[in-house]
Order: sequence, then structure tokens, then C-alpha cells
Amino acid sequence: MSGPTRRSPLRDRLRGVPLVSGGAYVLAMAVLVAAAAWPIYQSPYFLVAAGGAVLLGIGVALLSLIRRWSWFTTLLVTVGAYLVFGVPLAVPSGLGGVQEALRGFLELLGRSVFGWKELVTIALPVGSYQALLVPFFAVMLCAVVLALSLVWRSTRFDLLAVPVMLAAIGFGIAFGSSLMSPAWSLGDLSVPAPRETLIGAAGFLLSLSFLTGRAGRVRRAAQNRSAASGAGSRSLAGSARRASRAALTAAVLVTAVAVAVPAAAVPLRVDQRDVLRTAIEPELALREFVSPLSAYRGFLADDRFDTELLQLSSRGVQPDRLRLAVMSYYDGEVFRVVDPARGVDERSTAFARTPGVAVGTAAETTLDVTVGGYNEVWMPLAGQLDRVDFHGSRKQALTDGFFYNERTAAGVQLNQLREGDSFTVRASAAVAADPSALAAARKPRTRAELFDESVFPESLGKWVEAQSLGSSDGAALQELITRLRQRGYLSHSLTAAGPEGHKWQQEHQNYAFAPSLAGHSVGRIDMLFSSLLDKQNATSTSDNTELVAAVGDDEQFAVAAALLAESLGFPARVVLGFRLGVDGAAAPASGMPACADGSCSGRNLSAWIEVQDDGGQWITVDVTPQYEHPLSPSEELTRDPQNTTEVITDGATEVTPPDAEPAGGGESPKDEGEQALDLAWLFTALKIAGLVLLVLLLLVAPLLAMTLAKALRRRSRRRAADTTARIAGGWDDYVDTAVDLGLPAPGTDTRTELAARYDSPNGHTIAVLADEAVFGPVDPGRAEGDAFWAAVDTERALLSSEFSRWQRLRARLSLRSFSQRLRAKAPRNG
Repeated sequence: MSGPTRRSPLRDRLRGVPLVSGGAYVLAMAVLVAAAAWPIYQSPYFLVAAGGAVLLGIGVALLSLIRRWSWFTTLLVTVGAYLVFGVPLAVPSGLGGVQEALRGFLELLGRSVFGWKELVTIALPVGSYQALLVPFFAVMLCAVVLALSLVWRSTRFDLLAVPVMLAAIGFGIAFGSSLMSPAWSLGDLSVPAPRETLIGAAGFLLSLSFLTGRAGRVRRAAQNRSAASGAGSRSLAGSARRASRAALTAAVLVTAVAVAVPAAAVPLRVDQRDVLRTAIEPELALREFVSPLSAYRGFLADDRFDTELLQLSSRGVQPDRLRLAVMSYYDGEVFRVVDPARGVDERSTAFARTPGVAVGTAAETTLDVTVGGYNEVWMPLAGQLDRVDFHGSRKQALTDGFFYNERTAAGVQLNQLREGDSFTVRASAAVAADPSALAAARKPRTRAELFDESVFPESLGKWVEAQSLGSSDGAALQELITRLRQRGYLSHSLTAAGPEGHKWQQEHQNYAFAPSLAGHSVGRIDMLFSSLLDKQNATSTSDNTELVAAVGDDEQFAVAAALLAESLGFPARVVLGFRLGVDGAAAPASGMPACADGSCSGRNLSAWIEVQDDGGQWITVDVTPQYEHPLSPSEELTRDPQNTTEVITDGATEVTPPDAEPAGGGESPKDEGEQALDLAWLFTALKIAGLVLLVLLLLVAPLLAMTLAKALRRRSRRRAADTTARIAGGWDDYVDTAVDLGLPAPGTDTRTELAARYDSPNGHTIAVLADEAVFGPVDPGRAEGDAFWAAVDTERALLSSEFSRWQRLRARLSLRSFSQRLRAKAPRNG
């Protein structure tokens, strides 16, 4: 005859635990969590982070179940696993040598605290940019550990696994884009936001199935207990009540869905939704940046005229131009990239962080750029950006400092480009529109007013009226710009430089120098149109070559042309950049040579305008004045001498300082002493020290909190007004110490039986004293209470001395004494 079957303690421990059903629910919901967050990242490494977090969470929860860890021990292990595996699973930039791993660990700590804010101020998708996978990794790991621990270890609070996983799904919704997925049309039925709808419906059905299965298990367990105890009717009544509550809950949920789904389908911008990124302004918003157009003439000075600024090589479709800055707003003093009057909350003008992948279409051109003498904050870009990758020793710094404006397809580099920096731009090829496209352009029917009426000089309107074109369409604008350029004369400086002239003068054969003021304020533009108008009124000829009167360069003529377009109702903006056409060829349309052999120097810099038609297309229009037909001698002799003495405050010599703040556009008011002192190392050290202290505080905080909670509990018991309650509280304190050390909970044992189980030196004595105080005929006195607590303190110390230092630390952090008290006070059903 075979002996009795020996049952494994682990098997007994796991008996009745819904390992399969609970685990299946959490895993299925984890898939939905990843699906909801996928649009934020859209990177293969996102799958690594998601899968790693799920496997790590399962491992921690399973070990916690098998080893019977306390909730606090489970928390500590989870934090440890997060710190150990966070870098390889969520910070791919930390994979490499020791230095990369250390930097990756610091990024893990930093993104754990500040990554949430970064995630709502950056263009989507983010990929693995700047360790922004860390917030998702933290959410997934914590959700899986907590949910599995609830469904596997708790019979009372396992219901909380449902809101935990639903909240994790909410991460992808809250931090995602405000644009929903396109609606599905199935005949006459339209399904708004199908991706979001499917994820929400799947999460609801999975949660409902889990709750239904749990209700069935609870009911069967209650029936088994009632059959064993002979209290069937009472148990069935309790089960009926629980079943009715479950049915009521399901009915409420179904009703809520029935009401919410039709409400979500009403035509109230179902293509958009409010998320965190719509409520938090971008980290970088332009406010008062010094106009890059003011620095135009500085690049044509003799010391920078022949200096190689950029070296380019392209693959794929050759772009026509390389854009440095796009300026859409004019305040009467300078052209800016943002309208100061609209403030920093204007999201359309915000320069936001981009993870490399922006919003462009598939890359049609690849441009490799190496920086030479160009040391500005304005990023050389071409077309609508798809991706930018920085190279070299400053790769990380340049990646961190890059900000992009989707609306204007322009970028800035906070960390300022230097000689030797290199990067690769992938973009949709931006090919300049045919010049004839402007003649066929139609004005947009509706448009936001960008320019105030005060920025249009009176002479501009009079000059336009004097042209007698009789219309204000695209053809009229093209003719006005043509006359403006042919009646203008190119000049880049106020004074000549000796008999040979400036280098830019030597570029043009037989060039007759004419002085030209810098700046592009309203006064300077008024001077330009006044000269044209006076010349036209002084003669009866209509030959453009005989009406040359306005002197200036791209800085003034770009602003003049933009104001002409705006006055006729066409939105316009000024662009500073290089032409990338036929190498070295001087284009008659622009008057400036293109970059030769991919080398762009100061001589190649140009400014032009872009005009928007009714279809939203931006048409490129060159504005450089001609230089073949100089001013007539009489014109030069009769020029108003006040022109040569006018001083413009925002002169063209103003150059953006290296430490200018692109977020505000203004120049930081620092003196020379402050500029000479480099405190970057100090800020970096303080940042690292702050992160380390923060982590230490987070690790020590639970120890301090638990120590304080237990001290307050002991103080309350020791100072009870009733002596009997004081003595009973002393015994409870002794039991709580034993429970936290890992000894059995009281259960149904008497005090003396429990003292025998604990087998401490004087445990039996204090148990007897506690029984006498509680059940004895005479109430104990205050001195007896003090003596009892002294004995308890001694016994607690003796009991703790039998355990190791690590076990005592675990006991100090343990929550078992609190949880067993809650279980003892909770009512029992059935």
C-alpha cells in the first residue's frame, strides 16, 4: 500500500491563486497599454522597452508571490530592478562603454523625474530620443508588478488591478497627439477615432471578463465554505448579494458606455482631443529674438566674404535652397521669427524639441552638412524636415539643443554650431516654384492679419498707386516686384573701401559704388519707396533703367517686397539662406552666385521672400536688386544729405550673441565679466548632485515614513488614558514587532499560546500580565502600566536580537503588522 501523497509547500501556497486567469488579463491589458503608447514612440526599441518591462514585472511579481514578500519589499525589489535594467531596456544611448553607461544611468534618473514634462513639449513621434522611453518603461513596469501582485496575492483588493491597468492605458492617451486616427466609414456608419475606440472597447471587455470570472470564483469559494461549515443559507444569501452588486456594476458600466459613445460621436471636432501637450506650452517659444536679417551684411564684410561657412553634399533630389531662418512677423523695426505681441502661448510659432523624426513625408533628399566658419544658432535646413542626425564629439549636445518649428520648416540650435560640427538632414526636397507661379497666384480667401497698419509707410501706397496697374492679383504683385528690383541698385555698405573697394564690389565688373544704409525699419523702407516715387515723379519715362533710384541690398528689398505682398493681401515672409543651384552660376533672378562645389561662403548668402497663395503653397520670389544700371550722376549729386547721417538704432551690424535665448529671442543682459566666467561645469555638477540626492531621498523616504508611523502608533498606545488599554496596547506592540520580524500572525491563538509560539525569554510573563489586566477583577494602576511597557520594550529588544541586521531592517520597513490589523478588523462574509 502506498503511503499518503506528500504535497509540495509551494503547491499548497499557490493553491487557489488565479495564476493563469489573472496573468492572462494583465498580459492582455499590457498589450493594449503598448498599443495606446505606440504613436508616441513608433520605434523598434519601443518594443524592447515594452517587452522587457512586462517580463521584468512578471518576474518580480512571481518572486514576491513565491517568497511571500511584503508589499514594501516588493516595492524595493521593483525599484532595484528598475535601476538595474532601466538603462539597457529604456536608454539605448547608454549601451556601450563605461562612460556611456554612466551617462545613461544619469539620464534614467533625470527622465524618471523630468521626462514627463519633456514628453509633452516635443514633436511626435519621439522614438528613443533623449531617453524619453523611460516614462513609458516606468509606467509599464509598475502597472504589471502592481496588477499581478493584486490578482495573485490579494483576495480583497484584486479588483484594483482593473483601474491600475486602465490608468496605464491612459498614459498613451494623455501623452499622445491631440489628433485622432482618421474615422472609418462603413456605409452610412462612421466610426470616429477607430484606433482609440478599439483600444478602449478592448480594455472594457477584458476588464468586464476579468470581473465576471472573479465573481464566479468568489461565489464558488463561498459555497464551498458554507458546505463545510453547514451555514449554506447564510452563504447563499451573501453570494446572492455579491452577485446582485456585480450585476448592478455591469449595468452601470454598460449604461455609461451607451451614453458616452454617442456623445463622443457628435460633430464637435472629433478629429482632435484635449491631451496634456495641448495644455502645456512648449519648452522653447520665441519671444524677442534678434532678427537674423539684421546680421545679413555682416556675412558680406571682407573678413567673412570668402570664408567657407558650410560644406554640403547631397544625395537624391537636389534642393534649390538652404534655409537658415524664416521670418514671418514685422514690428516696424525688424523682421522676426515670432510676433512679440502674441506672446509665448502662440503654439504655431513655438520652436519645440524634436526627436530627429519630425512630421515630414518620406525623405526625398539627404544633405550632409559640415560646419566651417558659420557659428550661429540658426540651423541650415532644406525642405520639410523628416530627420536630422548629428555626428561627432558634440553629437549629444547638438541633439539636445535642436528645436524645430513645423509651420515654417525652420530650426534653431541652442548649443550654437561651431567649426567641425556635422549633421545629416533628411527631408522632402523643396524645389523652388517657377517664377511664373506668382503671376497665377490667387489671394487666400481668409487669413490672419500678421502686420499692423502702422508698418506700411505712406510712400509705399503712393508708389503702388503711381504704377497704375489696375489690379491686386498675383500678376500685379509680380510686376511690382519686378519694377522694384529693376529700379533698385545693389549696395552692401555705407562707405567704399579705398580705390579697389570691398570684396563684394570686386565681384561685379565696372561697378559704380553707391552708399547704402543698413537696417530695415519703417523709416528705412519709407526712404526706399520715397526715392523711387520722387524719381518717377521727376521724369516722364517709363523705362526701368532710367528710373533707378533706390539703393540697398537683400535686407531692404526683401522687406519692401514682403510689404508689397501684404498690402495686396498675400501673406509673405522673409527667408535668409543660400542658393544651391548650378555651382557658382550667377542667377539673373537672384543676382547672387550659388554655392560652388558644395562650399557656401559669405558671398553666397541671400535673402528672398515666400508668398502664399490660396492653396496654401509658398512661392519663392527673389528680390535682390540689379547692379548693371547705376544711379545717374544727377541723382547722386542731388541726393538728400540727411540720408547719410541717419542712424538706425537696430542697425544691421547687430549680431545674435552666442548666449542668446531662442526661447525668448532676446539678448541676455550680461556684462563682460559675467560672459568671461564659464559656470557650465558647476551647473552640470549641481544637476548630477541634485539627481543623486533625489534618488537617495526617494530610497530613504519609505524608511523614514515607516519608522515615523510605527513610532506614532507606539506613542498612542503608550499614552492611552485607560491603563487597561495601555497594557493591551503594549501587548499589541510586542505582537506587531514579532509579526514584522516574520513570526506568525496571532490568528485565533490566545496570548499565552502565541507567546509559546514566539518562544521569547519573557513572552509568557507579559502574556499573563496582559490577560490579568484585561480580564482581572481589579483595574491595574498607572505604575503597573509603566512597568508593563518597560517589560515590553525589553522583550522587543530581546526578540529583535535573535535576528540579523538585515532582518531587523526589513522588519522596520515591513507593513505586515498594519495589514494584519486591517484584516483582523475587516468583517467576514459567509
